[in-house]
Amino acid sequence: MYFSRAARRHAEPRRSDAVLLAAGLAGSLAILSALAAGPAAAGSNVIGLSVASERVPDDFSDTKSTDWQLSYAHTFDNNVSLGGSAKYYDTAHTSAYAWNVEGTVGYTHALNEAWSVGGVAALGSHMPSGATDFPYYSFTGSLSVKLSPVVTWTVIAARYRNAFDTDYGYETPELGTQLDFRLSDAHSVSVKLERDWKNGDVSYNAIELGYKYHF
Repeated sequence: MYFSRAARRHAEPRRSDAVLLAAGLAGSLAILSALAAGPAAAGSNVIGLSVASERVPDDFSDTKSTDWQLSYAHTFDNNVSLGGSAKYYDTAHTSAYAWNVEGTVGYTHALNEAWSVGGVAALGSHMPSGATDFPYYSFTGSLSVKLSPVVTWTVIAARYRNAFDTDYGYETPELGTQLDFRLSDAHSVSVKLERDWKNGDVSYNAIELGYKYHF
């Protein structure tokens, strides 16, 4: 989405306010999470790499974009997690690209030995080529089941994402399902299917392959 210089100058106060709000929320969430962790601060760490192929909604054979993501998360022993990621979007058939950089705080609750529910809140910045950067927020809920010591299935993950300033037209919800395969204590791989919308219309379907290093 492109803006004139006047529009960009007009957007500056709104962007500044949103950035300050995002920073305040991120700091508050981090403090609350650290307090919640208490003495259970050992936990575990994960570094992830993934690549996703976005496909045109009515033609799965046609590529819309290729996305690359690097992520990190620390999970405390009480299942509170803090993390961050950087994602690069390479739009097909053009020179256009975009970056999403975000921080996250989450929590996973075990319902029993197999089933669990999770929630993640994120604050980030969307940085498209040739257009104005803007901050955004998202909330994701998920339901997962451990099928075996090796295989975990995220039955459904539902995300709502939007810009703080809705004039940027970034209402981008997503539904996905994912299989994770724990190859060893240190290594796991995953495959994910997802559908994304933008401002009420289907934007793309995607398949994502991922790798995680656990330590």
